[in-house]
Amino acid sequence: MGSSHGDRLLCQLSPPDRDADPLEDTVAGKPRAALLERHLLAGEQPPPSTGCGPFFYIGGTNGASIISSYCKGKGWQRIQDSRRGDYRLKWCEVKCRDSYGSFREGEQLLYQIPNNRLLTTKIGLLSTLREHSRVVSKTSPSAQAKPCVPLGNGSGKDPALDLEEPPWTSPGCLGPQGFLKMEEFFPETYRLDIKEEREAFFTLFDETQTWICKPTASNQGKGIFLLRNQEEVAALQAKIQSIEEDPSHRKTPFRAPQARIVQRYIQNPLLLDGKKFDVRAYLLVACAVPYMVFFGHGYARLTLNPYDPCSQDLSGHLTNQFMQKKSPLYVLLKEDTVWSMEQLNRYINSKFREPRGLPSDWVFTTFTKRMQQIMAHCFLAVKSKLECKLGYFDLIGCDFLIDDNFKVWLLEMNSNPALHTNCEVLKEVVPRVVMETLDLALETFQKSLRGQKMLPLLSQRRFVLLLNGETDVWPRPGSSRYVPRPPPRMACEAASAAPQTRAADQPGARRPRPPRSAQGHPRPHSPGPDGAPAGERPRADSTEAARESSPGSAGEDREGRRSEDHRGS
Repeated sequence: MGSSHGDRLLCQLSPPDRDADPLEDTVAGKPRAALLERHLLAGEQPPPSTGCGPFFYIGGTNGASIISSYCKGKGWQRIQDSRRGDYRLKWCEVKCRDSYGSFREGEQLLYQIPNNRLLTTKIGLLSTLREHSRVVSKTSPSAQAKPCVPLGNGSGKDPALDLEEPPWTSPGCLGPQGFLKMEEFFPETYRLDIKEEREAFFTLFDETQTWICKPTASNQGKGIFLLRNQEEVAALQAKIQSIEEDPSHRKTPFRAPQARIVQRYIQNPLLLDGKKFDVRAYLLVACAVPYMVFFGHGYARLTLNPYDPCSQDLSGHLTNQFMQKKSPLYVLLKEDTVWSMEQLNRYINSKFREPRGLPSDWVFTTFTKRMQQIMAHCFLAVKSKLECKLGYFDLIGCDFLIDDNFKVWLLEMNSNPALHTNCEVLKEVVPRVVMETLDLALETFQKSLRGQKMLPLLSQRRFVLLLNGETDVWPRPGSSRYVPRPPPRMACEAASAAPQTRAADQPGARRPRPPRSAQGHPRPHSPGPDGAPAGERPRADSTEAARESSPGSAGEDREGRRSEDHRGS
């Protein structure tokens, strides 16, 4: 391949980055508990509203019609001014510093956790998983974890998930060494913004293996290219060197191209009628205080053209709809580019179950449980670092690939996943996901604010609970210090021990009295996002303790600040 082809691929490195992160770590300038205390103080009233309300704001078009329909069905009114602070729900595609600075904890619902880039950028996810692996490996004895199954939805719905299958090991019950190894589910990856890592990659590269180069934060296939030969790698190396030697690069780092990763390309994907595919699933953080984290099924995304590992056409390698729409055949064949999980399950049953010795309904047993395991592992790796406030919630799109050995790989996680409904399967799946997301966010918000037990969740239908963090560490109202709680309730704990009833829930037990203000009067309740009066979160019964430390290094934690917003990926 000529050098001109390499230059054509690498020209994508040169333009200034348009996806710079508008947020800094100072977005949560005041302690969480102090902010909550301020809003609960007697006499403190929210800004005056105009009109009847409650109000909601939607920024952008991704899923806007579904979200608007949901809110209007509750009698809420949509506002168009993003600067208004009297909303009950704010759902924006792109994060804005002002939204988090003016956010009223315990009174409002705000979509997207501010620093979700730790999961939803390529470098963020890579750094999080690496650091988690280092920390766990240092503190792990040789004991193996006991196997356990994921915590179910408790509603008896979606029986396919309850089919008999060897249980997977939940990260929540792992012994010190019984954790999921990163190399078991995440392709080998190197950062090009770190000199030592890119030099290691340039040294190990050979033409027997294809690699894929991706910007850390772009979506829809933008800026992606494949590296197949030494000439292309040499062109990449020269381009990076020329950028670093440019004086303007040192003076204005935020105008330089965003950081990139190179990842070993999986050349042997499982094919559906000769076409490459991946699976979009959902990680839902319905509540951040305490954490209530769920898994949701999505759909399979297929390419229009048959898979050819030697093809230069990226539309045969990247499955997202943005890439497939570039084909003139898309209008005629768009229904073939998205399969429901049921259709995928039927296909694998018919084509592979007997020849490959797979269990019946492999998609809804082994594959589903593997996705849940990986997603729970990733969340537990980052949960101590996330900025959590009561009212934050997030829906993250997780993309998985199955190779022809039926090994499951996590490709990436995406903030603001695409919520478009341009084909029949998406019209069925996406509205259902969005509506249950909002239902769960509202219900868990109200229960947290009132100090009620989370389970059972009346709004839980298809999402499966991965983590119930009711026993986790969270701030005491009126204090910036944290109280320790036992480890999060994971699947294995639910299976091995009966749920404990709180003293306040025992027959005849007295409910805790509401906190009192400095004048000795009960504090007024703040209205919750659904308009109902909200209670206050209970105090923990344990002694004071320091906040759980974040294991990441400062250098790795800075990686995603420059660019991270996924606009409907």
